[in-house]
Amino acid sequence: METDPETFFTLIEALGIGLLIGIERERSVHLQSEGASAGVRTFALASLIGAISMMTGGIPLLMVAVAVVAVARVVSVTQQVDPSIGFTTTLALVSVVLLGAMATETAFLAAAIAVVIASLLAARKMLHDFSRSVLTTIELRDGLILGVSVLVILPLLPDKDIGPGGALNPRTLFIIVVVIMMISAAGHIATRIIGARLGLPVSGFLSGFVSSTSTILALGHHAMEKPEEAQSAAAGATLSSVSSLIQIGIILLALSPAMFTMGFPMLFSAGVVAALHGAAIFFLAMRQKMEPAVLELPSQVFSVKGALGFALIVAVVMVVSATLNDFFGNTAVLASVTLAGLVSTNSATVALASLVAAGQISAAAGALPLAAALSANAIVRILIAFRQKSKTFRRTVAFGLVLQIGAIWLSLWLAEILRRWFAEWSALVS
Repeated sequence: METDPETFFTLIEALGIGLLIGIERERSVHLQSEGASAGVRTFALASLIGAISMMTGGIPLLMVAVAVVAVARVVSVTQQVDPSIGFTTTLALVSVVLLGAMATETAFLAAAIAVVIASLLAARKMLHDFSRSVLTTIELRDGLILGVSVLVILPLLPDKDIGPGGALNPRTLFIIVVVIMMISAAGHIATRIIGARLGLPVSGFLSGFVSSTSTILALGHHAMEKPEEAQSAAAGATLSSVSSLIQIGIILLALSPAMFTMGFPMLFSAGVVAALHGAAIFFLAMRQKMEPAVLELPSQVFSVKGALGFALIVAVVMVVSATLNDFFGNTAVLASVTLAGLVSTNSATVALASLVAAGQISAAAGALPLAAALSANAIVRILIAFRQKSKTFRRTVAFGLVLQIGAIWLSLWLAEILRRWFAEWSALVS
């Protein structure tokens, strides 16, 4: 260290790291009878040893210090009746030596890691209960799939534009797969935490992050089996449109901020209409003193096949749109994106945003195709709602979707008028 004050503060930082983790171990060891004691003083000294070793001898002396502390701890543990206990404390003690050394170079990072380690140690019971009692085998499997996708597969994919007009990018397409899986996983986790308490409306809203169309179909069957809960089911089906619109907004913002700006008025107006309509239905159901039931969602966290199929649809739409755009202009993009909206608004949105981000079309030219795709998908959901046997459910859900279509086109019309007015005003001012 260059100055004495810096050395002093570094040692204080190392001492604080040792005290933080040592206090946690002191409490845990005595409460759980973990074994060979290693408390506040041991951890504080270990951290100071790491800092002093790094300041006086550098990496070689630090390696010796880590080895000495580790051997001393192992000897102490092996003298216990059960040598297998205390392994966590051993690892924590060695980590503290390294953190004390790290504090001499990057104090903030060392302190942050110390907080993380102390939090993990303190959350022992909660983590054990979660992994043994709460987490299911299917959730663990899907979590590992998601982890491999993010940490292994994604970094290996080439970040290179290929296809007509460079419309396809392997890494971007796989990011779409990962995003869909993560959104589905978030909805699954939220449903497990609060879905059972708040019933169909909240479960329907959360399920909309996976598929609003599937949610309407599932809740329609529920309303048929339990007619007395038709209004609660209709509220959940309507609120699924809100989460679907939120998801579309997230996709647009991530892929093309310019397209998000153009589409925000449509998404916001349709979302507000759907939210108000769903809330009104929910309050009507509550006034009838009927407790909403719980929508039983599939135990699967996400569908890899569905996510890959979604990405395939996106790729096809992007290739077709880019190819047609080269020959026929923006009119072809309108047709292809609208057709994609019949299958999935997300696929149409991703394709459109990707075309805007790649410079194939402008954000202003993408507003009309976005409105057409949203409307086409809403029409599909209206048809699905009308196929349900519950009269209350199909009328309520279909009416809400019609209101959303009206809000989409009204906001598009008003936004266009405002843009023209602003352009004329800017021309007059200049």
